[in-house]
Amino acid sequence: MESSGKVYRLIGKLLLIALLALTGWAVFVQFQNPIVAALATKQDTPVYAAILTQPSMTFAYNPSTRKVALNTIKRKKNPKDLMENATDLLAQDGIKNVPVRYYKPKQGKRDDYWENFKTNLTLWRYNPLLVPSFLWDYLSALHDKRTNIRPAEFMLFAIAATRLEVTDFNVRHTSIITKKKKSAAKKVSDPIAEPVEDRAPLAVEDRPLTLEVLNGSGKKGVAAELTHFLREQNQKGLLQVDVLQIDNFPGERQKETYIVDYSGRLNQIKQLSKAMGLNNEIVSEKQAQPIFDARVVIGEDYRKPI
Repeated sequence: MESSGKVYRLIGKLLLIALLALTGWAVFVQFQNPIVAALATKQDTPVYAAILTQPSMTFAYNPSTRKVALNTIKRKKNPKDLMENATDLLAQDGIKNVPVRYYKPKQGKRDDYWENFKTNLTLWRYNPLLVPSFLWDYLSALHDKRTNIRPAEFMLFAIAATRLEVTDFNVRHTSIITKKKKSAAKKVSDPIAEPVEDRAPLAVEDRPLTLEVLNGSGKKGVAAELTHFLREQNQKGLLQVDVLQIDNFPGERQKETYIVDYSGRLNQIKQLSKAMGLNNEIVSEKQAQPIFDARVVIGEDYRKPI
């Protein structure tokens, strides 16, 4: 009986060693994954994914700068196979020779998905019960083969998301028009190059952020009021901004106040957004010779910053 007990203990130890070795091997294999390695070590290298909504989006996250670039790409045709669809989408955005990851949410429309994502990103800090629902959505997508994001990648993405705010997202829009079947796709509106890096030449200069303030709220005097506030913040040394022009927005009334980036100075624009009390993504547009670094469009939701 005593000898059999020793055998069982020996078998137990061997099984424990085998389990630890298997766990170590699994961790080693996971860290050979370039996405896991980039996220875990916070490399200054973007990781990419395709969000297969209608229209679809490319997702680029830089672990070092904690900036996200989202590019909405309108295409005439979307391949039915999800891997082919994702590969084509990333290629249309000039992203090649990277691990292709995709996610197809149940919410098919891009605007619905994006608004829901922004709301959850803001609310989870106040309602931790939302976290299990995020995990369930991922497991459901994995089960239904709507994503090929691996568990270790998802875990690190989720940890990174806990440090993100809506203002860390830089949004662009590109249209793809193909005239002939054999001709190459053409980008109609070219996005600002590498906004996720925040390395535009103007960003390294020690000078105020130049702004244009447009009133799209329909209320008189709010552009002048905001301009006075921003100039006051500049004088106090709280913000480095310089409002060069104020005017009325040349179009219909805008419901939300937002900032349009022309220069790539994303860190400074995020500071401006926070000072104004905004919690919106930053929209980027490309201009050949921009007069201003950014444009502030005042919407009906505008409230004087405190």
